[in-house]
Amino acid sequence: MDVLSLRTGLLSVGIRFLALASVAVITSGLGAAQAALLARVPAAREMAVCGDMLFVGTKGSSVYSLPVSGGRARVAASGFSAANGVACSGNRLFVASRNSVTAFDIGNDGTLSGRRDIRRGLTNSGVHSYRYIRVGPDSRLYVSLGSPCNICLTHGLQGTIVSMKQDGSDFRRAAWGVRNSVGFDWKGGAMFFTDNGADRMGDDIPPDELNELQPSGFYGFPYFGGRIRLKGFENARPPAQQIAPVFEFQAHVATLGIHFFRSLGGDALVAEHGSWNRTVPVGREVVRVRFQGGRPVSVATFVRGVGRPVDVKEAPDGSVLVSDDSGGAIYVFKQ
Repeated sequence: MDVLSLRTGLLSVGIRFLALASVAVITSGLGAAQAALLARVPAAREMAVCGDMLFVGTKGSSVYSLPVSGGRARVAASGFSAANGVACSGNRLFVASRNSVTAFDIGNDGTLSGRRDIRRGLTNSGVHSYRYIRVGPDSRLYVSLGSPCNICLTHGLQGTIVSMKQDGSDFRRAAWGVRNSVGFDWKGGAMFFTDNGADRMGDDIPPDELNELQPSGFYGFPYFGGRIRLKGFENARPPAQQIAPVFEFQAHVATLGIHFFRSLGGDALVAEHGSWNRTVPVGREVVRVRFQGGRPVSVATFVRGVGRPVDVKEAPDGSVLVSDDSGGAIYVFKQ
């Protein structure tokens, strides 16, 4: 694995990225380059590329917008509780916050209007209330509803991924037994989603997960983390057959946003937010998950030094966008 220090300069191998600022480096033998700071966005979380505009959700009460090409970020909408999730479909923006899913119309200049809540009263997810939202290939909205705990029995729609029409109707449970998914995307019509593993079971178990959605599938929580029985539920009988992960990440790396990139031959980038209670910290990087025959086969570091990555998206020109909530920043790697 090649790792380029900030002193070394630019190493071009395979895919070439333009070095724009001394912030971070791309690694893993794909080529290496320094990253550009695209914009400052307080507590930046999920991103949505909507034409030539970029919308950014946050841990706070506001959603921000800026041109994908760069510029000063401005508040596009406010008044939310944990406005983490943003997604767009045509000229509509959807915001998934702690309690609701809200829709807006996007104007030609990126301004938002026509605010309306299409779904209210989302389940209480406690410490895992940062909702992720995407528009699927079926044009439905998919929203994560985390479990409210480290390891516990869930109730109602806690620990699920749900879907709905874009007006909030036809509300369905798409997956259950999910501890806390904060990232999903589609490849060849199949939805893949990350899931954070449980804490307080040691440095090396249970793993973080990459799962493939099977409609109404049960993914094991709180009985399993990966293929490992979770503390307190070792002998408990699960309510359904677990669908095991298609790929397991190192424990505690905190896998969040995932996106399949045309510019990377259809491989996925995954944001690893990083551990908080491991003896030796791990994560805090973006990794590339290589796929062969539609299945994940390996993982390697793609970029380090961008704070605590939350989400990854592809700009229209193939550039890689990375959000960092700890530094309040959006970074870009231009081809």
